[in-house]
Amino acid sequence: MKLFGAPRAKAPANPTTGPVAVSKPFYLVSTAGHPNYGDELVTRAWLECLAERHPGRPVWLDCPHPGRASHLFGNVHPALRTTSTVWELAMGSESHDPVADADRIARIVRDLGSPRFDAGVKALRGVASIHLVGGGYVNSMWRDNLGLVTAIAAVKEAFGIPAFATGLDAMPLEGDLPAWLRDRLAVFDSVEARDEATADALGAELGLDDAFLALTLKRALYDRRPTPDRMVLVQGDLRQWEDEAVVTTIDGFLAGISEASVGFAESNPPDDQHFRGLSRPDARIYTFGGMWADGLPARAGQRWLTSRFHIHLLAAAAGAAGLVVAGKRGYYDVKHQSLLDLGTGWTVVEAGEPVRAQDATIDPAFPEKAKQLAARKRAQADRLYPV
Repeated sequence: MKLFGAPRAKAPANPTTGPVAVSKPFYLVSTAGHPNYGDELVTRAWLECLAERHPGRPVWLDCPHPGRASHLFGNVHPALRTTSTVWELAMGSESHDPVADADRIARIVRDLGSPRFDAGVKALRGVASIHLVGGGYVNSMWRDNLGLVTAIAAVKEAFGIPAFATGLDAMPLEGDLPAWLRDRLAVFDSVEARDEATADALGAELGLDDAFLALTLKRALYDRRPTPDRMVLVQGDLRQWEDEAVVTTIDGFLAGISEASVGFAESNPPDDQHFRGLSRPDARIYTFGGMWADGLPARAGQRWLTSRFHIHLLAAAAGAAGLVVAGKRGYYDVKHQSLLDLGTGWTVVEAGEPVRAQDATIDPAFPEKAKQLAARKRAQADRLYPV
């Protein structure tokens, strides 16, 4: 008696199509997930570019906050995976001296032997390339972050995996660190700096910030709804000024205009709402979440007052005039100078300076130039990730 009926026919041992070839994943290292609007936008731009060019190929995103990143970018690339392997290697320093810690990082990458890192490092050995995404986070201000370069260089040296860096701003670099970092980056296949000081210090190609890539993609970067005539985004973190001084500058910029024509924006939540509370607590606020979903509220005809680098870049590209509140010397001045060198035409002011909205400036040719610069960045992306 057969209790289970006739036996089923066996499937062919080898499908007629043969085994499915799986392409090696790409690997991005960025400072995404905090969140901070500029860093998130740059990371999203690279992920969207890869989704356009290689939609079926997996992409690893290695960042400090992989959980948050998985939510921010989960719908950007269909095969995204998030991790923090390289960041944890860098943050594991007991000495917080990137030079002294380099041997530890390189040893783990090369030899394994650490249960905390082995699985992630093994995954690194099987990638197609490893890409240090641009930004101003590899410098003397956050010394542990320099370990990211050590880890990537170790992967390149031990396993021959192509390594490149784009849009780096490594200022400030103190003491012997410029020469040390230059040596680490020498093993990379290509290194691009977004500012002249970094290019000179590291012997890198002088190029562009990675945010220009976002201007070439299908996603709308700007809020298409009506937006205020005057916008303020003066950061609440890494402040180099007294609150009273900045409020004087903000109040001068907003003088003589109704609340309905004023907007404040938030790049780094919740810190960037600090000066709204001190100046115009009832003014409209464009939160990070709102801008992430709906776009930056920037357009031609507006005037902006900001201390944020990527807001300067993107608002100027949209045709808005602007004033930049000068920040930390050796860090923010280098960032903004790189954009002034590209021709935004904005004006830098000191906190406490009694400005007027009419002081905001722009080179009317910059929006068109920004498109040309974006095309250069896209050409770079096409070279790094050929189809």
